[in-house]
Amino acid sequence: MIKILSKDQMKIAEPTGRILLGLLMLVPGILKLIDGGQGITGLLTTLGFPIPAVLAWIVLLSEIIFGLAILANYKLEYTVLPPMVILLVAVISTNLSGVSSWSNVIFHLVAISSYWMYGAYAAGK
Repeated sequence: MIKILSKDQMKIAEPTGRILLGLLMLVPGILKLIDGGQGITGLLTTLGFPIPAVLAWIVLLSEIIFGLAILANYKLEYTVLPPMVILLVAVISTNLSGVSSWSNVIFHLVAISSYWMYGAYAAGK
């Protein structure tokens, strides 16, 4: 097997990636909270989701809670699952409605695979 990163480089790469993935959930969650959930409620309403205000707050709080959990390295094999679901639902619903661009779709899929990788890595430790 070809080694791309040394053990010393891995000691830097692993937490850096985890921190970035935690921030990928935490920052949008905080921004939605500052917005009072109005932006995401409007988007969910436009996309035709039932009870959009309730779902908006579930998404918003999930992004904050699981973003913090990932930053804290807390049970990654489990805490990466809700962000994966949030991103998957987002990419499917916005793409099917024509709201999203293909570059946005690719970004979401890369993020989902990164969460999956960190969850699998944590489970194998």
